[in-house]
Amino acid sequence: MSKADYYETHAAEFVAATVAADMSALRHRFLSALPPSQTGSVRILDAGSGSGRDARAFREAGFAVSAFDASAAMVTATRAYAGVPTRRMRFEDFDWEHRFEGIWACASLLHVARQDLLPAIARLARHLVPGGVLYLSFKSGTQTRIKDGRRFTDITSDDLGPPDIWETRDCRPDSGAEIWVNALVKC
Repeated sequence: MSKADYYETHAAEFVAATVAADMSALRHRFLSALPPSQTGSVRILDAGSGSGRDARAFREAGFAVSAFDASAAMVTATRAYAGVPTRRMRFEDFDWEHRFEGIWACASLLHVARQDLLPAIARLARHLVPGGVLYLSFKSGTQTRIKDGRRFTDITSDDLGPPDIWETRDCRPDSGAEIWVNALVKC
């Protein structure tokens, strides 16, 4: 089963497990780092939008939000829950017609193969306005592993280098004590 197949066959279960997770502290830290827009509304891209939880929160806070996800089921979920334009696209193929003040990649880049990770991050960063901010999060560790047919690329704080990096505990009730590595990269 591929990563996309997992989300197609487990969409309802995944949305139920993630849509209510309280990510407000992380979103606040990201939003407070965004530069003002020079062209109107501050634009945010939810990269790997999943259930649409964060895209909805950003839209409700008054931001101009777009989203993408590799899974057709997650694109449908984001459109339904967040009510924002959402495209089906992989990180490896990412391209957009304009730049953003912020790109939010919460628990999504972790599905990219380690050898493709830096090029994918660079591709996202090229779509930021000067001073724009990229938020990334990964499970903490050094492994690349397969779980339920999905690849997970774990990283440590040392893997990301000098940006604003911090660790948090997973906020989903059934997640145990997983640690997440979070980073804000300013371009």
